[in-house]
Order: sequence, then C-alpha cells, then structure tokens
Amino acid sequence: MAPSTAPRRLAAGVAAVSGAALVLSALTGCAPGSDADVVIRIAMGSSGDAVDSKFDDLKDQYEDLYPDREVEIIVQEDDVYQTTGLATLLSSREAPDAYFEWSGPRMRNHVADGDGADVSEYLAGEAFAGRFDDGAFTGMDVDGSGIYMVPWTGDVTDVVWYNKEIFDSLGLSVPTTWDEFMDVCAAIKASGVTPIVEGNKDQWTVGNWAAHIASRVLGEDLYAQTMNGEAAMNSPEMLDAMSYIAEIAEKGYINDSVNALPDDEANTQFFLGKAAMIVIGSWLMADAATDAEGLDFDYFNTPALEGAGDQTSVLGISTGFMVNAKSEHIAETMDFLALVASTEGTKLWADAGLAPMTVDPFAGVDADPRTVSLATLMSTASTVVAPSDSGYDIEVAAAFYDAVASIIGGGNVQDALDTAEKRVAEIR
Repeated sequence: MAPSTAPRRLAAGVAAVSGAALVLSALTGCAPGSDADVVIRIAMGSSGDAVDSKFDDLKDQYEDLYPDREVEIIVQEDDVYQTTGLATLLSSREAPDAYFEWSGPRMRNHVADGDGADVSEYLAGEAFAGRFDDGAFTGMDVDGSGIYMVPWTGDVTDVVWYNKEIFDSLGLSVPTTWDEFMDVCAAIKASGVTPIVEGNKDQWTVGNWAAHIASRVLGEDLYAQTMNGEAAMNSPEMLDAMSYIAEIAEKGYINDSVNALPDDEANTQFFLGKAAMIVIGSWLMADAATDAEGLDFDYFNTPALEGAGDQTSVLGISTGFMVNAKSEHIAETMDFLALVASTEGTKLWADAGLAPMTVDPFAGVDADPRTVSLATLMSTASTVVAPSDSGYDIEVAAAFYDAVASIIGGGNVQDALDTAEKRVAEIR
C-alpha cells in the first residue's frame, strides 16, 4: 500500500468515522451559508503538512479563476481514509466529487460500485494537453473501457531508509545482499541501537515489505497467482520467503512494539535517531520536509535474496484522483484536477517531496536529490511489482498481511501461512 503519512488537522463539515479519531482539515473549505453557485469537494488521506498545505494554494488559484465556485478539501488521517473513512464519505449526503485512490483493484472496485466516472474525454481535452505520457495511465483503465483516474504521483512503496550518521559511526556500508543486510543489523544491535523500526499496527508496512520479498523469492508470476488466490499461500516457496521476515524477528532486529506502533510514530522514531533503519515508501520524504530537520539519511532497495524473481525489482504503485460518477459537478471538478496536473501544480508536489506523474515532474524545481532518485528508480526499474493490497485480490492480501503480522511478531511461519491458506481457500 502506498499510503502516506500521519494525522494532521481537523476538517470542518466532515462527520467523524465511528470508532476512529479523524484528524482533518478543510483547508479553509467553504463556509456555511456560502452563496457560491458550485461547491466541489475533494477527499484524500493526509500526506503530511508539506503536501496538504499545497492544496491551499490550488484552492486559492481555482477560486480566483472561477469566482462563482468554492472548494472544500477534506483531509483524513491516512489509515482511517484507506479503511473506513473514504467509504463513509462516499455514502454520505455530501459525498466528495473527487477522491484520492491507488490504481488497480481499489480503483476498479469503486467503478463497480458506481463511484468512478470515466474521465477519458476530459483527459483528451485542452486542459490536460501534453501533461501525461501514455504510460502514466497504466492500471487506471477497466478492461479498456476508459480511464477512471487522473494520475498524480508514482510511489516506490518500500525502500530501506537508513541513518547515515549511525552507519558511518559503525563503519557500515550499504548492503547489497540479504546476508550483508543481516550483518549490518547485527552490528547496529550490538551498538545498542534498534536496527529497524516499523509501525505495523495497520499491517501494511511490514506487509508491503513481505510482499516485495515474496515476489523476489517466488518469482513475479507465482507471486501474482498467490496474491490473486490462484496458488497456495502456504507453498514451500512462500515458506522460504517468509523465513526472511521470521529471521528479523528471531534475531531481535526490529522493535518489540512493531504490531502495536502506528506507522507515523515509527517515522518519528526514525527521524529522532532511535532506530537506524525504517522500511517504508517514498512518501517518507514529504514528512521529512517538516519533521526531520538536520537528519542525514538516505535509502537503498531491498537487498538481493535467493529466489526466482528479479532481485533488482521495485515495489511501487501509481496514485491519482477519481471523480465520483454521482457528482453533479464533474466538469468543474475536472477543472480543479487540471490544476493538480498543471505545470504549476507539478512544481508544488515536487517541492513537497513527491514524484508527480506528469511529463516534466522536476522542471524548474530544486527537488531533493533523493526524491529525484526514487522517481528514477521506479521509472527505470526492469521490474515493478505491485503491493499485494493494491495490485491483487484485497481479501487475499488481508489474509497475507495477518500472516505477516503474526510472523514479525514472533509467530511460527508454517502455522501463520496455514491459517492464511484456510482463509484464502474459502475465498477461492
């Protein structure tokens, strides 16, 4: 999952999701009693202050261009948005006109539910002319019937971020193989520092990494078959793959609180130097822009393993904004999304540490070299693998993530995978 980061502010006019504290912001959305002819609502999970605040700029630009319109931007804590938050918004009386989503199964599910509009005609229009290469729309169609998403960013979903000061103080080099990685972890642990911190409370952080490892060991074809429920979850190949995750737990190379800690708190611990490494996606750069001042850190891809897959593969997914097919203001909403994809909008996202999917993502921007490097990593990778919960069957992914959480928490690999296979067999 490509998800992005921590809770930020409280949005006006948005009901709290039952059982979950939403930290939201209307980003100065329309006031009660507004006399605007058109109000459009845009929903998303928080990507951090550096990104969220840029929508203020787009809101102002849009309302200057169209004085008879107003924009309400709904920002939810990201994990809430991905689970119950967006679904609740879409079923509400004031459903969003557009909403952030990943390409792949989640997008297709929205289309099947009648919540996704075909925006092909608008994307072919003058407002979007020259903004995207054809490859930007990969995974954003449904059986060739049309395009259902306006591309926004490309996310590398997992890399190993490391504290360069800790590495340098211990004389450590970036590992290129798993054995070297384990040696690095051993040296860090011996120094009294936690080697890896992860916030797996919602299961997707370690789940993403485990999916990448599975693709490397099983090979991309068997990985895809497994995550679609077509091959056994407890196969010998998967047992081998998850043994890598078990090794981290068994040797104490990860925080004891891994399955209780939220992902944003894990990010904070890494930024504070309480752990030498964290495995998470490219969106960490957006948080780092405001929360990691003075920290010298970089990343490396998951080291090479023993397996049938491409050992240089990248785990990644594209993101974008869908338009609600039930919206009464589709044309007006597309006008706003055209600003998101414009040259000026692209600069906003690149400045905030994201990798926009437009044709000139870093033109005229003094982008962080790590952000540019991540975009290059994804665009030049020989193999890009989709996370299990974004590219494949979501129910199968849930069973897999439960197994991974058990294993990283110290559970038996065979037992965890057998349990997952029973669930998948019912789905199958």
